[in-house]
Amino acid sequence: MTLPKTHFLDSTLRSPLMQLPVRTAVFELDEGRMLFSPGSKLTPEQLREAGPVTDIVAPSLMHTGGMKAAAQAHPNARLWGPAGVREKHPELTWHGILGETPWPFERELSFLPIPGMPKLNESAFLHHPSKALYLTDMVFNVTEPRGLTTWMFFRVFGTYKRFAVSRLFLRFAKDQVAFNAAIQKFAGLDFEHVVPSHGEAMLNEGKPRLLAAFRERGLLP
Repeated sequence: MTLPKTHFLDSTLRSPLMQLPVRTAVFELDEGRMLFSPGSKLTPEQLREAGPVTDIVAPSLMHTGGMKAAAQAHPNARLWGPAGVREKHPELTWHGILGETPWPFERELSFLPIPGMPKLNESAFLHHPSKALYLTDMVFNVTEPRGLTTWMFFRVFGTYKRFAVSRLFLRFAKDQVAFNAAIQKFAGLDFEHVVPSHGEAMLNEGKPRLLAAFRERGLLP
């Protein structure tokens, strides 16, 4: 997969019962080089491959497992994470809290909070040079699931071998009004691709497919 000013580092989270592909992005920005959502199973070689990273971002409380190794590989990089990340990882020095600290990359990489989910505090990001929307756990698109019971988990999530909004993700929405407002905002964004953290990217037809996935779950009329 090739997108402008973007590189990808892929890894796999393995357990005895399940294998979960994890995608990490590297953005070449005018004001720096960003390692986005570093996977916990990235190798030292992959972290070096990311190049001279200036900023490392954890977009969700569920995606912080790779931050320590990424920070060790890039000790001068600024660390960004969601509200609650300082309490979850007090051993790390956090430069910015998403939604609280001013976000300096808005022109190239828009920060899109998904409110109403305090246990996740997840955010989406829109990379304008590539017109790609990055979603962490909202959608899955694992077309070739591997692992003894992976199929069972994905069927429960409603994402088995297809691009769809995870039912498990929706269970974390505690403030439905705030959450629905974010969905409505996504529907009005200008993007062509959707890049989930787990599974294949939905290229070119990302927006209509995402809107259809929202409608399937009753999130849009």
